[in-house]
Amino acid sequence: MKRMKPAKRYSRRRLEKFVTEIVSLAKDLCPESEIRIKVPGYEELDAFIDVVVPDEMVEEVSDRLHARASQIFDEENYLIGIHVAERSLRQKPKQQAE
Repeated sequence: MKRMKPAKRYSRRRLEKFVTEIVSLAKDLCPESEIRIKVPGYEELDAFIDVVVPDEMVEEVSDRLHARASQIFDEENYLIGIHVAERSLRQKPKQQAE
C-alpha cells in the first residue's frame, strides 16, 4: 500500500476530527475507559490512541475501534494506531495482606 506524501494529504484539523471520533466511540462503548493520545504517533503513525478498559470489554472495544481506524485509513489515508489493554494488566499489584 503506497502512502501519499504527508504535505499533500495531511490536515491536522481532519486528523484531530478522526481522533476525537475514535475517542468518542471508545467512551460510548465503555464510559470508564482511560484514554491517552499521541499526535503525531510513533514512527509512521499519524496518531496513536492507547485505551485501557475493564478486562471483559477488551475484545469488543478493540474490534470496534480497529474497524473504524481501518475505515478511516481506507477512505482518508490517515494511519491511526490503536492499542486496547486490560485494566488488570495496567494496575500495580496490590500489597498482599499480612
